Amino acid sequence: MDKMDKDRSLAAQIRLWVTENPGRHFNLNTLDSEVGIYDQGDKNNRWHIIRRLQTEKLVDRYRGSYRVVADGSVPLNWRQADASCIKTLKFPFQLEKYVRILPKNIIVVAGSKDAGKTALLLNFIRLNMNMHKIFYYSSEMGELELKNRLVKFEQEGLCKLDDWKFEARERAFDFQDVVGKNPDDIHIIDFLEVHEDFWQVGGLIFQIWDKLKTGVAIIALQKNPGVEFGLGGSRSIEKARLYLSIDTGKLTIKSGKNWAQEGLNPTNKSWGFKLVGGCKFIIKNEIEDKEEFF
Repeated sequence: MDKMDKDRSLAAQIRLWVTENPGRHFNLNTLDSEVGIYDQGDKNNRWHIIRRLQTEKLVDRYRGSYRVVADGSVPLNWRQADASCIKTLKFPFQLEKYVRILPKNIIVVAGSKDAGKTALLLNFIRLNMNMHKIFYYSSEMGELELKNRLVKFEQEGLCKLDDWKFEARERAFDFQDVVGKNPDDIHIIDFLEVHEDFWQVGGLIFQIWDKLKTGVAIIALQKNPGVEFGLGGSRSIEKARLYLSIDTGKLTIKSGKNWAQEGLNPTNKSWGFKLVGGCKFIIKNEIEDKEEFF
């Protein structure tokens, strides 16, 4: 192979690699390793090829490295949008009176330790399991522990053990992969574990959102007591259409994007509550000063 053919072959390999990696951040060492560029002459030529791809707006410089331009987009056929695919959902605290949940929506439940996140999620399942297919992913409970939690609902007269209808699975990572297999159903993630690099939370939530079609994902996050947002801070709220913050004895809507009632902004609406038996919320209605349970 003469030099001209070799250069063309290298350019074709790099162009193919670029088209197969939309949106990817990379440096030249990564490119060399994955394409198989070892000869110094090829590395010199590779630099000129990247410059041409920049001119064609296929590659951008990004913070001292490069990024493959991802110019694809999904058309939004809003004229043909079908309202029949909107899911009728019920929530503890009757949150559906304040926020509408639409297809492909993300709900985040950020809660401090032992504040009632799992109780809230299991009550959501109880209220919706006869209307929708629900997947529940637990990153910390085994089979017996989950059964013991559900027994408490029977003891409190909320739901018999044999009446539960949902698919429970153990999962602690790559939730976008399981959501992508059933993108039109409801997925409850209890919880999204991030032990370091908390700035990644927004990206992890985006990956889950990206796999949804008409389905909904409810994502639980740990948070520090008294802090508004879960781990990842404000990055965790970016994709959420409903964002709940729960501390011991208090639930707050930190963000509700789609108002259920015109003129009634649900943001920062709060309820005080008692959690009985690890499953029953006794809610103090601040306006009428009475107690209700759900």
